[in-house]
Amino acid sequence: MMESLKRIGALAKIIVLDGMRRHAVIGLVFLALLSELFGLVFIDFFGHDLGRAVSDFLFSAMWVTGLIFLFFHAVQVMAWDEEHKVIFGILSRPISRNEYLMGVGLGLALLLLLLEATLGIIAYGTLLWLHSSVAAGYFEIFNHANFLLAWLGLLLSLFVLLSAILLFSGIVRGGFAVLIISVAYYFICSGLPMAREHISNLVERGQASLGMNYFLQFLAFLFPDFNRMDYKNEVLVNSLSIASGDIFLQSGLAISYIGLALMLACFSYGKRDIQ
Repeated sequence: MMESLKRIGALAKIIVLDGMRRHAVIGLVFLALLSELFGLVFIDFFGHDLGRAVSDFLFSAMWVTGLIFLFFHAVQVMAWDEEHKVIFGILSRPISRNEYLMGVGLGLALLLLLLEATLGIIAYGTLLWLHSSVAAGYFEIFNHANFLLAWLGLLLSLFVLLSAILLFSGIVRGGFAVLIISVAYYFICSGLPMAREHISNLVERGQASLGMNYFLQFLAFLFPDFNRMDYKNEVLVNSLSIASGDIFLQSGLAISYIGLALMLACFSYGKRDIQ
């Protein structure tokens, strides 16, 4: 067991060093900084809702940067294709396929954590500076604990998407195919809540069947709603408007989803033909 963990840790270290060498984190940090600086140029247009506008903008920048990392770095690292010959050597002894999957997944998770931690610190410093610089009418409340909660919710959502990418990489071959499936999966996760709400309204008016409503509810287990872990609106209030039980429930469901996706990914990697 300890030897297996050492091999997983060693491979994760290689993935982290390779990501740093490719400037996967540094480049995205500079991209996010440039977008944030450009956005803050228009700070005078936000009026009395300045705090909320800047907070939403900073969290949106962290989310989009995380998506860019997942779709354009993680997908290429995990994808099986004809030019990715290094996988043949890695999958040979003494490292197993499951150890390979866990090692690469852990390395990508650490890179994603480093990226979002850096952007989170920058966002926290920006909001702290803005809160102390402008009049109270423009930015009244800055809840530090809720900022951490919002950041953790965003990070957990990105980890869920990363686990799905790990699963897709074991099912299909080729970086472009994995990218298309991952993007489609994200759009389904984003659009399904609106479709479910629309069907629920139709059911209440008797214009749709309960079967369709139950079907969309079932799809929520396959395509999680990332909005349920979006707590950025809580940053600007004194107390949480969301029950603690709901937060623990959504976090538990997300962690369970990650665990299930990793189990299925390990199974699919074990059945794949590497020829």
